[in-house]
Amino acid sequence: MTIEETIKELMIKKSGSVNKFAQSCGLPTSTIATMFKRGINNTNINTIMKICSYLQISTDELSNGRIVYLKDIEQPNELNVLIEGLTTDEKKDVKAYIDFIISRRDSQ
Repeated sequence: MTIEETIKELMIKKSGSVNKFAQSCGLPTSTIATMFKRGINNTNINTIMKICSYLQISTDELSNGRIVYLKDIEQPNELNVLIEGLTTDEKKDVKAYIDFIISRRDSQ
């Protein structure tokens, strides 16, 4: 199955038909038809972004020929992002503080 066929199936699953999907996205049905005829790689990026947004799939992954739902992509955890910027000693201090908080909680 081609990526275009997979996208078409997802559109039908989401909206009942390709035409209804196009209406829901605010895209002309002719744009969708042209995408299926010419292929995803020859489609305007704005069209791809609208389709991906409505289907909740990753544009990055689609550009690599894969369908990956956004909910399945691990989002960076704010705490992890903060910790990545710390020195080794600072990370040890954070770990000690977390251990302290947990021990206080457990003793209550």
